[in-house]
Amino acid sequence: MDKNLSLRQNQMEESPTVISIFGGTGDLAQTKLFSALLDLFAHGALPNKFKVIGISRKNLSDQEYQTFVADSLKSKGCDYRGEIVKKFCDHFSYLAGNFDDEVTFHCLGESLKEFDRSTGQCTNKLFYLAVPPNLYRSIFRYLDESKLMKLCDGVTSWSRILVEKPFGRDLATAEALEKDLCSRFLEEQIYRIDHYLAKDAIENIIALRFANTVLADSWHGEQIESIKIRLFETKDVSSRGSFYDGVGALRDVGQNHVLQILALLTMDPLDIEKVDSLRQARAAVLRSLTAPTKVIRGQYVGYQETKGVEPNSNTETYFKIETKLDTDRWRNVPITLEAGKALAQNINDVVVTFKDRKNSAAATTGSNNFSRQSNILTIQFSPEQRITLTVSVKKPGFSFALESRELELMHSPALDVYSPEAYERVLYDCIVGDQTRFVSGQEVMAAWRFITPLLEETVTPLVKYEPGSAGVDTLIDN
Repeated sequence: MDKNLSLRQNQMEESPTVISIFGGTGDLAQTKLFSALLDLFAHGALPNKFKVIGISRKNLSDQEYQTFVADSLKSKGCDYRGEIVKKFCDHFSYLAGNFDDEVTFHCLGESLKEFDRSTGQCTNKLFYLAVPPNLYRSIFRYLDESKLMKLCDGVTSWSRILVEKPFGRDLATAEALEKDLCSRFLEEQIYRIDHYLAKDAIENIIALRFANTVLADSWHGEQIESIKIRLFETKDVSSRGSFYDGVGALRDVGQNHVLQILALLTMDPLDIEKVDSLRQARAAVLRSLTAPTKVIRGQYVGYQETKGVEPNSNTETYFKIETKLDTDRWRNVPITLEAGKALAQNINDVVVTFKDRKNSAAATTGSNNFSRQSNILTIQFSPEQRITLTVSVKKPGFSFALESRELELMHSPALDVYSPEAYERVLYDCIVGDQTRFVSGQEVMAAWRFITPLLEETVTPLVKYEPGSAGVDTLIDN
């Protein structure tokens, strides 16, 4: 989206960069970050000179950490030749330490300075917080007090910080975290991650809306009957009980993924090449959300017996919200937000239903064989990416009768076409300095203002559902 992307990429390639991963032996690093960095490396999308420093409590040597990274990649079914993986892992080093100990940050500073000396210049610094949110503020503090984000003041290099979701547990904690973060670092240094914004299918929402007149001219409440967003999983929480029990579905995907998708679907038309305008438009949508008309929080039977889960846990594994937007463009259009685990199907999609035309042929032909059908746009995010539009066409035969047909507008790219994964885009964008796919503090706060009241059990009590069910059919009045 950035007009200067090619220029930024050229600058990136010639700018030595250090990526410091807090939580360098954790689940996120092993399952997402290592493979994303390897893909970028294999496709020449990393700086010509770069270094990755893993930081964790384990006592490992640099060589042991490189082996750890290689083994993690192998366990994920790495497709690259051994020589490429070896060259990639040679860029890794390791630092053992605690995130609440200033000595760890002093040692990290020495490692960063050593890389500067080896390249003969001040290098770029990227700090990735791949750790639980309760560790954020300690890392913010010591990054600030150790001046690691300011090692090269007055030169052309940069320092940036990548923060994973969930950003806070509710509005109050998010506000405190945001205040702390913004008091220590500049907004242009802060990259708040919602990796859903980096998916091709999500970005196709923008392409469909703004690059196609046939949709752009009808993308408003006078033409659209309803909007539904669904993030369904057949998997339960499995071995992640202790983590998930402190989060729940509303915090895990409701406050971020679901609301960010809604913002892209309903933000006002704008110049999408202006990053600040795009982020402000998304925030404006989230601020316009009205109090839900109906809400349900569900928990699948057997969740409380999961290892790491409290015996009497009231954490939701499913939610369904009906709401609206208080804007001229979307007022009175029903919006349904739904997500959950241990359900019957894996469904990750948006369903936009258009209104029937009042002057349709049904009103003029008087034919009993004519059945009006709504046009339906479906944008599927996973397990495969697919966009379809359901339209009405005439059935073959003498009578004028209609039937619905599905037009496929986009499908997952062919296997021989390189399409970066979400975390590849996240890392690449941070390195080149493009904040388009990252959320602003305004967006985070607006989302929490909507979600926080729903977390209270007295407002939305839990309903049990059987694993493998289609969800909870009966909505509960607030």
